[in-house]
Amino acid sequence: MPKDKIPTYHQTHPPDLATLDALKLEGLQPAHGQTVAALFKLRTGDHEHLCGLYRRADTVPLPAKEPA
Repeated sequence: MPKDKIPTYHQTHPPDLATLDALKLEGLQPAHGQTVAALFKLRTGDHEHLCGLYRRADTVPLPAKEPA
């Protein structure tokens, strides 16, 4: 999808979308070939952060860690 066609959410986003960090906390990751569904722009003070959002419904579980 061309970058100018990707929706961008500011400060909040729909609950069916999640950042990579949020997915990881839930034990999920994007599926192979899954692309960013939207962009998320968050402003805190004088800083701005932009990251990708993925559809939770299309994600897969993180691989199980092997015991050491």
